[in-house]
Amino acid sequence: MDLHPSLMSTVALIKRAFPDGVIEADYLALLTVLYPHMSDRALAKVVGHLIGQDYPLVMNDIWGVGGGSKPAPPDAVAAVQARLVTAGLEEWIKEE
Repeated sequence: MDLHPSLMSTVALIKRAFPDGVIEADYLALLTVLYPHMSDRALAKVVGHLIGQDYPLVMNDIWGVGGGSKPAPPDAVAAVQARLVTAGLEEWIKEE
């Protein structure tokens, strides 16, 4: 799936934070951290693109994160948050 150019800054942020790719243990935590800052659709497109997962499956996980039925472990959320901050999360939030 080709991503809209407006999503490329998000792709770049995640790639800086996870240069070796997003591992399964960080997946729900990544959705949790980015959820408040993106639309569900944009988040599903970006993360699905990066991890090679189908859009509907990622969307279901986003709804689970947002609705509380798929909570990420707090320590994983904190670790992912720290990686994203180091990669430029605050600047990215200001851009968006």
